[in-house]
Amino acid sequence: MAKEPYYTIDFTAVYCKFEVLVNDIPVIAMETEGQMSPNVPVNFGISSSGEQKIEIKLLPVAGQQSIDSRTAFQYTIKLFDVFNDKFVHEKDCGNFQFSEKETAKKLPSLDHKSSFQAEIPYEMMKWEHSRDLLSISKDNSYLGTKLDSAYKKISSLISSKQYEAYFEMIRNREKNMASSMYLSDADTKARLNSLLEDFNNGFKMMPLPEDRILKIYGNGKLATYKKINGEPAFFLYKDQTGEELMLELMFHIPQGKEEFEVI
Repeated sequence: MAKEPYYTIDFTAVYCKFEVLVNDIPVIAMETEGQMSPNVPVNFGISSSGEQKIEIKLLPVAGQQSIDSRTAFQYTIKLFDVFNDKFVHEKDCGNFQFSEKETAKKLPSLDHKSSFQAEIPYEMMKWEHSRDLLSISKDNSYLGTKLDSAYKKISSLISSKQYEAYFEMIRNREKNMASSMYLSDADTKARLNSLLEDFNNGFKMMPLPEDRILKIYGNGKLATYKKINGEPAFFLYKDQTGEELMLELMFHIPQGKEEFEVI
């Protein structure tokens, strides 16, 4: 068994909008009118050993009503051992490819669900025991009001340069990231320092888009805002370069509480 198992999804996407979820946690969501072939880590979606569920959602590119015959998507789940900062491929844990027959049907969407086995040595703060958001309210406007408040608080902290307070709000998220990615204290500090440099290097907090979409993940336990193209709706912008710095944040409501917190 790998001492520090590091699971990734190695995929190729062609001419589609897509979303990859592991245990109903979004791993990556993008749109491409060409071809892209990244290898993306998925450990932060794995909170316990055993069966892990994976889902691929395909949608047409912007301006299209159906999946194009040029659309293609295939993936392989890979296991690496990253012990001692090495990157050793251990094995492949599953693969899939949408067939040309499926993509030629001119459907409005395509969906694939499967699973793979994973063994992990780390422990994370789990969202599975958080409050069920849909049981709190069937009305997204109510959850949206609470989520707006959470985003507004974080936005205010960043804009007013209260970075210590901001880092405290994302502490549980960073703990989960450090545990699942085997980051040292120095690595974690470097991550936060890099973010701090961006905050102080001309990036300004932008308002949430009016057409933002409230998305529920984690089997009803997590919430976030997305842009129409699937990217995070919470971002900073640098006028000099036209760059966007997207902040991917997930929120939950812990048992016994009423307000969203970052996880």
